[in-house]
Amino acid sequence: MRAFVDRLYRGSKVLAWGMARGTVGWFREGQGAVDFLIRLAFLLGGLAILWGFIRTAPVLMFGLTGWWIVAAFRKGKPEEKAAVVPPQESSEPAAPKDDSPEVLATLRDVAEPHAHLAVVAQALGTDTAHVREVLSRAGVPISDVRMKGRGVSTGVKAEDIPSPAPSPSPSPGPSRPVVGAGQTNNNNETELTSTRFPSGVRVISVSDPTNPARTHIKVIGPDE
Repeated sequence: MRAFVDRLYRGSKVLAWGMARGTVGWFREGQGAVDFLIRLAFLLGGLAILWGFIRTAPVLMFGLTGWWIVAAFRKGKPEEKAAVVPPQESSEPAAPKDDSPEVLATLRDVAEPHAHLAVVAQALGTDTAHVREVLSRAGVPISDVRMKGRGVSTGVKAEDIPSPAPSPSPSPGPSRPVVGAGQTNNNNETELTSTRFPSGVRVISVSDPTNPARTHIKVIGPDE
């Protein structure tokens, strides 16, 4: 019942406001004061006639009241709000960030010569448990050590601190075939290989440029 009364109340306000706006707009359409007075007389005359009918036949009041209730009930229908679909969250947890290189680099920086886990955690802005977990995962032994200027605490010995990974060396240039005595250095046509044994004997093999499946082999003694 309360929902019906609230809807009827809202609809009555909308209906009354709409009638008032319509009446004001109708007066504004008039041209000049004479037109305004004519419209005002027409409006008052209509209301007077309606009031006369109601006084003569009070039953009309029930009809007007019923019409008002139906119209207000329709106008008071609540607006349907669009359903807001919440964003779907992934059920899979995000993969943890691997900060092992950062922890190991900080471990080498703070070592004097040993390193306490608490000092490493303070430098990284994290806790000791996280540093211990990372070092254990990296296979770094953890024990009680004495750090320079500090007491004994859990940490990593100097000999157990892993060294930084070596930087990759530049790739060597293309190897040049060995050219034996009396052979022509022509990389486009032949591929020459020379093998020297401890006895001093050298074996030179040269691929046949006319037949790739054939290889010429020459054995050179130690005295040659």
